[in-house]
Amino acid sequence: MKKIIFIMCMFLLSINIFAKTNVEKKVEKIREEFVKINSEKKYKVKTYDAPDGTAYTYYKKNGKLKKVVEFDDTLVSTKEYYINNDDVFFVYDISKEDGKKEEKRYYFDKDGTLIRYIENDKIYDKGNIPQEYEEQAESIPRDASYYLELEK
Repeated sequence: MKKIIFIMCMFLLSINIFAKTNVEKKVEKIREEFVKINSEKKYKVKTYDAPDGTAYTYYKKNGKLKKVVEFDDTLVSTKEYYINNDDVFFVYDISKEDGKKEEKRYYFDKDGTLIRYIENDKIYDKGNIPQEYEEQAESIPRDASYYLELEK
């Protein structure tokens, strides 16, 4: 009986380690693409001021949207959407209210699944992300066409 319990524990532990490793590999690729986008200097940059007071800055390279920065002056918040192959793969969301800074980071895999969520340095990986944060992520448009429509 002890052997069975030991084997089950080892099996569950190995699944957890594999899942973490898999998420880490995906997050590393996301970080590499993030650095690549932010290192690029030759973007065509366009800014659009929406009627609601939100400003959008679009960064395009070879006709492809790579990054959108959304700035909401009324709430003093900034959201950066990072795009590869017409899909949002990372969102960096900073807001400041009453002098308190809040930071959120959303990491998406290729099929649009939230694989990591970070809020004020608390890290949640796929399988352990609270439902509230999953729902927030679902409200983020992940197709570049959504952002392109805003500038028209």
